[in-house]
Amino acid sequence: MIRQSDGVSLSALISPENVLFIPGAPSKEEAVLQLTERMLPQVGKLIGRKALFDRVAEVEKLNQVLESGFYIPHAKFPDLDGFHAVLGIVPEGFTDPATGLKVRALLLLLSPHKPAFFQRHLNMLSLLSQTFQPELIEKLAALRDPAAAAALVTGK
Repeated sequence: MIRQSDGVSLSALISPENVLFIPGAPSKEEAVLQLTERMLPQVGKLIGRKALFDRVAEVEKLNQVLESGFYIPHAKFPDLDGFHAVLGIVPEGFTDPATGLKVRALLLLLSPHKPAFFQRHLNMLSLLSQTFQPELIEKLAALRDPAAAAALVTGK
């Protein structure tokens, strides 16, 4: 597991409860929608359902799939005080229409929309892009257990 100097780590974000295996070959939008549904219990007391879904759908169109085939839809909300995430694993994968890349892992990341958190947000995106390389993504896609997936990502 890769760590950043400011204490940004995946072990605080990824737990078995935050791992979702998505069957079949959903569209990119369907996969993000499923992750957003799974995210709702984490943030529902701070962010209304409609506001969450609308903002994620809005910014999802701006986020690009990385060359590794990993996708990080992410959005910021002023009412959050820390990161919230849901890891999606799509064993069959889906093809990103914009790039033609096959996506088998994606992580919905919500961050506080606060100036003091800006650098931590960038560090987290960097950590995610460094961690989710093709070898790890292949290992995750072969799993079927959220606890095993969380342990593989966090090293715990």
